[in-house]
Amino acid sequence: MDLFGRHGYHATTIAQIEAAAGLSAGAGGLYRHFKTKRALLEEGLRRQFEAGRPLVAYLEQTGAELSRRDRFLAVARAGLRRLEQERDVNRLLLRDLASFPDLLDQVRTQELARVHEALTGWVARESPRHPDPAALAAVLMAAVSHYWIFTDIFAGRHPHGVDSERFLRTLADLAVAVGDGVADPP
Repeated sequence: MDLFGRHGYHATTIAQIEAAAGLSAGAGGLYRHFKTKRALLEEGLRRQFEAGRPLVAYLEQTGAELSRRDRFLAVARAGLRRLEQERDVNRLLLRDLASFPDLLDQVRTQELARVHEALTGWVARESPRHPDPAALAAVLMAAVSHYWIFTDIFAGRHPHGVDSERFLRTLADLAVAVGDGVADPP
């Protein structure tokens, strides 16, 4: 997945994968473990779906010992951390998965929809007065994802010079204000 993330799926050769895995490059050893390069990609995606379970579980247990703002901040931090942990798969998603509509649909249904559903439930509990928790959850997911994408594109530094803590604190402030009805939703 590291090679796919750095070079792209189509540009990564079987020989490169074999060498990275400690196999003899070009000898076909990969095929003893996976029938095709696509099968390797599918396994990488399956592992990403599994890796997302702790984030969903985290949404169920963000504690009352924190202020509401700090709970929003903790969830946003966890989301940004997850994006970075899955950097290579996320790069692959942005660059190559349009070539595989069935796999892109799996990402949508098995990963993004699951996280969105869990976040929607969490937002509904945290901001019961907000009229559209699903939309607020989508905005939060999009904001964190967009921040990660721009930071990744610009080699670890966001193009506006806003560090992750400033960004996440501001996002948490906005989420609490909108959830409290201070900022009127449309």
